[in-house]
Amino acid sequence: MGESMSAAATAVCAVLLCLCAGLALSMRKNRNNADGVYAKALFQGKSLRVAPVRSLVYAFFAATVLCLGLLAADKASGYETYLRADTRSLMMNFERYTSNAFSDYAGGSSYQLVMVKGSEIPPKDKPRILVLGDSFVWGDGLTNINQTWWSLMARALERRGYGCEVYAAAYEDTSTYDELVWLRESTLLEDIQPDLIVMGYVYNDPDLKSLGLGPPFYFPAMYSPGRHSPLLLTLCPGVYCFLEERFTAKIGRTENRFNNAETGYTWLAVCREYAQPPWINNFDQYAVRPLGEFIAQRGIPLIVIPTPESPNRWLYEPHNQNIMPLFERAGLPVFNPFEPFAAYCAGDSQASKYMHVNPRNPHPGPATTAFLANYAADVLEREYASILGEKRTQGKAYPIEINDWLPYMLALRASIEGERASQYVIEYPDQSSEPDFENYDHGNFLAWPLRKKHVKLNFKYPVRLSRVIIEGTDLLSAEVWTLGINRELGFDDQRPVKLPNNRSGGGVHLFGLTKVTAR
Repeated sequence: MGESMSAAATAVCAVLLCLCAGLALSMRKNRNNADGVYAKALFQGKSLRVAPVRSLVYAFFAATVLCLGLLAADKASGYETYLRADTRSLMMNFERYTSNAFSDYAGGSSYQLVMVKGSEIPPKDKPRILVLGDSFVWGDGLTNINQTWWSLMARALERRGYGCEVYAAAYEDTSTYDELVWLRESTLLEDIQPDLIVMGYVYNDPDLKSLGLGPPFYFPAMYSPGRHSPLLLTLCPGVYCFLEERFTAKIGRTENRFNNAETGYTWLAVCREYAQPPWINNFDQYAVRPLGEFIAQRGIPLIVIPTPESPNRWLYEPHNQNIMPLFERAGLPVFNPFEPFAAYCAGDSQASKYMHVNPRNPHPGPATTAFLANYAADVLEREYASILGEKRTQGKAYPIEINDWLPYMLALRASIEGERASQYVIEYPDQSSEPDFENYDHGNFLAWPLRKKHVKLNFKYPVRLSRVIIEGTDLLSAEVWTLGINRELGFDDQRPVKLPNNRSGGGVHLFGLTKVTAR
């Protein structure tokens, strides 16, 4: 799709420029010719001239300038690049996480455990926290499981001296009711044996589509460009979606033919509708109260932490006023980070720049996940320190450990893994292979942010390295780029840095991992 759009845009530019150049030369050549075509009109009578040719040519020049400007703006927007990156990472996440779906075959129910390295749950020997959620926990758009907010929370607790384990069960578009089904009908609790459950609440969690209840949901064209493809969408998808986003944002807060109970709601509007009667009545009846009763029976504390992706008060306020009290009345404590998050994003803070995965994906980006992790860790340490276990007084030495990778087919295996050195073996995918995955733009490699095919190996802990050695059969060349914690920002700013390399002994030695810092 991306290549065809780029080719079409290039062809349009070339044709328009050639036509403009030809017309400009022709007009210059015939500028003094009173009988020339440029002095005439398409329809001409004795005293009436309709559509003068010269005016039409000038209009064509103006339209060409506008068209080229739109194409340049579209290129600068980066929409196509972000869209392709999101689609590819989404399909790769499906591939790697689906391999870790735990099923209760007797009851016919299953749950999705978000883990990569190792698909078996080890015997319990320390306190455990179970995090429940949807795409915010699942990590939509992220290519590193360690950048999810719950994983960063686990690291924050480790740095504070707590030795508890954190597991997460999540999947795209999972609702509170679906999470209740996991707890009640699958073997999730028996497998994890959690001492505390943290439920990450998102604005669309009251959705009861599993029961056939809920407001109608209208998908604007920007969410499904394949359904119809106007010329502007085909040639300038970034400009098209920018204009449509402005349009849907404007009409999203009003009752009109685009946004009402008969025709359906835009995404933002439907999330607000979830917090209004009569939908909250169903949510309370089928999800919240049964969840509170189940948790009381099992005797496992469960807390609710809303996880906003932006400081949008128009969405936040009805949920805070109408939904959060439902959880509290059901005996499920709520710890709401919205106000400190809004302050975190206000002013000249860099948080707004890194708030989302990318400009086309509103899921939590590095600034948001870092904030939520620290907020959740503060809540747990303040309110549930007795569950977290005994606190260490001495710092812990972390191994150089890769626990996540993309694409999943790398089949990474550790031959050495320790605090001073680690060695891994991967099966590098065929560079010529680009399999289709259910008609999605899915391939064997990541492309963003390097804008070239690459694989990604993710460290469980930020570490300080002095050298990386890459060796392989028929290795001709290699490039290594690194990501790391930006000390000034306090999180990974997702800016890749290329490392210098030296060829030696049939391998590639790379130096200078100064940006990857221990924390």
